[in-house]
Amino acid sequence: MWDWLNTVWEWIRPMGAYTLAGLAWLLLAFSAAAGLVGVVVPVIPGAIVLFLGALIHKWMLPQFLDWWTIGGLLLLVVVDRLVDFAGTALGAKWFGGTKWGIIGALVGGFVGLFAGIIGIIIGPVIGAIVFELIWAKSHPKEAARAGMGAGVGFGISTVGRFIVCVIMLLVIFMDLTIY
Repeated sequence: MWDWLNTVWEWIRPMGAYTLAGLAWLLLAFSAAAGLVGVVVPVIPGAIVLFLGALIHKWMLPQFLDWWTIGGLLLLVVVDRLVDFAGTALGAKWFGGTKWGIIGALVGGFVGLFAGIIGIIIGPVIGAIVFELIWAKSHPKEAARAGMGAGVGFGISTVGRFIVCVIMLLVIFMDLTIY
């Protein structure tokens, strides 16, 4: 399964140590930038991109980035995903949504992943409204409020994901400056 990785490594190795090191640092910098962009552009999973960049950097230059740092970054990726879903669900709840509105916001967010950027942004809102109307039998005004809460929660989760990505960058920076 991992034979392709060894093939790529055998292809890259003759390039020279300095070229390889430059490529590794460039990849880490690119993944850091893409990770921050991924917080704002919902299609790019920011924390995952940042983690993969750090992991590939560790593979290419094993003397940098401790394995404890890689493990901590993986833990922060899990936190990022939890913040993403919890923010949307809590937003629906704070605006008066029932458990059905929360479930709808989560389902709408997941379905929205397959509908592009617009689907990711409005999926939780539509999901909360539809679930409130159909299963909770809420008044349309209450359902709309729960949908608005899901949208606000999405904004809150964006701020939370940004904070997690900044923490990831700080962890990487601290690890690199300690050695």
